[in-house]
Amino acid sequence: MAEPVIIDLLRHGEVEGPVSVARGCNTDVPLTETGWLQMNAVANALHKEGSLVSVATSPLPRCARFAEQFSSRAAIPLTILSDMREIDFGHWEGKQAHEIGEQDLLTRFMENPDGVEIPGGESFNSFAARITDEWDHWLVGASGEHRLLVSHGAVMRVLLSHLLGIPLSHIWRLALPYGAWSRVSLLHGEQPRLLFLNREPST
Repeated sequence: MAEPVIIDLLRHGEVEGPVSVARGCNTDVPLTETGWLQMNAVANALHKEGSLVSVATSPLPRCARFAEQFSSRAAIPLTILSDMREIDFGHWEGKQAHEIGEQDLLTRFMENPDGVEIPGGESFNSFAARITDEWDHWLVGASGEHRLLVSHGAVMRVLLSHLLGIPLSHIWRLALPYGAWSRVSLLHGEQPRLLFLNREPST
């Protein structure tokens, strides 16, 4: 009998600086001490389970540094997935909401990003397409495995919307705080299943 592929999705932990900053693929800041604690709590929980066979990560340091440390500790292979990087915010990159000139477009983006073209950056639909394409490529040949993907808030929202059939227009309805840990089950011929969302690791 076929075994499902289990994928854990982990958003990077809290980062330094203001919360309401457009931090995309061209901006990186270090994790705070709290951010490391958030991610290491999940790492400890996964280490206790002992079933992970691989870890993949966005190339951005706020994800990759943790993933490198974790894969070394767990003695499992690490894959850098370049297309799992955060969205390119273009002219909005590194700015707080009140510093962005295109306020009408920003409001639309935060209400419904489907079809929005970020000035100087990516269209949201192109971003979503590269995420789902990378996801499909990463899972080629997977069967009965338990994997971890470390990435970003928008990336994880796209993946969950893709797997659960949620329209891109509703993507911001998914709350994914720093260090959010979720799990999905994938079995060929069956619909994907969300096993849990934003689980708090036991201490």
